[in-house]
Amino acid sequence: MSAKLETTSPDGAKVSINIHDRNEEKALINSKAVHVIDPAEAANSLGTFKEQEPAAQRIALRTYPRRYAVLAVVALLNCFNTMIWIAFSPISNHVSNFYGEKDSATYFSGIFIFVTIPVGLVAMWSGGRFGLRSSILVAAWANGIGAAIRLASSFLPDSMIHLRFPVGITGQGVAALAYPFIMFLPTKVAAVWFPDTERTLATTIGVMANPLGVLVANLVSPMLVESCEQLSVLNLLLSIPSICLTAFATFAITSSEPKIPPTVSASQKNYPFFRGIKECVTNPQYWVLMFVMGGGIGMFNTLYTLMQQLLCPSGYSNMFSGTAAALLITGGVVGATGASIFVDRTKFYEETMKVSMGLAVVFGLAFLQFVLHVGMKPWLLVTCFIFGVFGLAAYPVGLQLSAECTFPVSETTSTGLVVISGQIQTIIYLALMRTLARPLQPLYRKNEVCTLVRAAAVELLKEPPQTCGHGTLSQAEQTVEPYDYTMAVIAMSVVATLAVLVLILVFRPKLKRLEVESGGIRLLDTTTATDSKKEGAPEEADLEEMKPSHAADEEEQNDQQGKKEEKPTNE
Repeated sequence: MSAKLETTSPDGAKVSINIHDRNEEKALINSKAVHVIDPAEAANSLGTFKEQEPAAQRIALRTYPRRYAVLAVVALLNCFNTMIWIAFSPISNHVSNFYGEKDSATYFSGIFIFVTIPVGLVAMWSGGRFGLRSSILVAAWANGIGAAIRLASSFLPDSMIHLRFPVGITGQGVAALAYPFIMFLPTKVAAVWFPDTERTLATTIGVMANPLGVLVANLVSPMLVESCEQLSVLNLLLSIPSICLTAFATFAITSSEPKIPPTVSASQKNYPFFRGIKECVTNPQYWVLMFVMGGGIGMFNTLYTLMQQLLCPSGYSNMFSGTAAALLITGGVVGATGASIFVDRTKFYEETMKVSMGLAVVFGLAFLQFVLHVGMKPWLLVTCFIFGVFGLAAYPVGLQLSAECTFPVSETTSTGLVVISGQIQTIIYLALMRTLARPLQPLYRKNEVCTLVRAAAVELLKEPPQTCGHGTLSQAEQTVEPYDYTMAVIAMSVVATLAVLVLILVFRPKLKRLEVESGGIRLLDTTTATDSKKEGAPEEADLEEMKPSHAADEEEQNDQQGKKEEKPTNE
């Protein structure tokens, strides 16, 4: 006797199953005869089987709304830390008067660059060893404590005013410790919390908070501080958000990774730190990316740092320099956002990177050439904006590429080495520019405004001297000596051209992470995986047996339907 049971397969196909007597079934199993199955009947019984996402059949994938809170903390932390770094640069004369040191602003800014290089290696190791949450908390607390110490330097009693600079630079140094931990957070957060359709955009949001912090600091600092006495107000306004963010991060970030990963690659275990370093340094494509990306970061930092010194010898005012810098970052936000959305949808990482870097070099070189000539304001603004569009568009895409071509190396390592390369090249390019700069010839001094603008402003405003307890600096100490940057611009143009040619002709990355996600490849080499477990994550064996949430729901519905129809109909 046989019976028929009708049910539905996960893809919606109706399946008819013949139920035989249990004894007959056992006899078939024990029989030595070969039974041939008709392919048509087998296809009808199994239904339609799609292998577009085979990995999704073996592992549960899920996204959590909490990922936006994690990304917000990282973006705000990046922005606030950058503001603490840059805020003193536009008001260097008031900073020098307040802290009693001629080059105070240079020290406050430079300590960030020099701290990043040695501490960066420790940050990369600890981020992979102790998890994402530990890196966020270390960065948040270092930034908050550093801001509080710098704030304390503004309210020392008169008897301790000679300690104002040592206390302030100590706070700045503590805040600088946060930056190496922040530098790899955007790509790490995007990798472990976001699906592949949002990954580059998430990286862009976290990364672009850095230039936004630069922009806000350059706009707010001159508006708030018109004399050295008002510097304490700026320190207060910078400290309050950082301290509040420290408290919020402590309670809001409860785990390093979600319990169920958003992508197949996020479920993979990363290489240990030193194995990851070895994989990076033995990967020729990563060397190309590290050199070119680091060069891009270094040239951008150099250009932004020397913007006013490049423009004032040709007669462009401080106000114009600020406008050009604002357009540079505004264009970068537009370009990076557009590029990230495009890459998330198309996965054209290599093509986007090469086009962005190529056009960035073209318009960057045009900008540098216009800098050397007077009366080029419209062209300078246009090229500066377009340079920002393509230059900063390449930044988040390049960081994602570093993770793609080194997978399963941890993002903390692959991104961290790129950023450290950028900081090292920043120091090299700044030294190169200043070494090749020559004093401006008397014939061209009639156009420069490096010294005249500040002298005219002091005469016009008739401001009384601001001592701030230390005495005032002389007018000569408050001006910028004009230099001819022609040879420096030529040298930078050659370096930039060589870098982009190497990228276009040599760079042929293998997108290993995408291959894992699209091909369902499982990397189960546990001998090379990290020993630490994901916080709150299921065991790997459990993940292997789990199905996607939508598949589980369909299976439950089928079970319920089967129970209703379990009474068979006789043929």
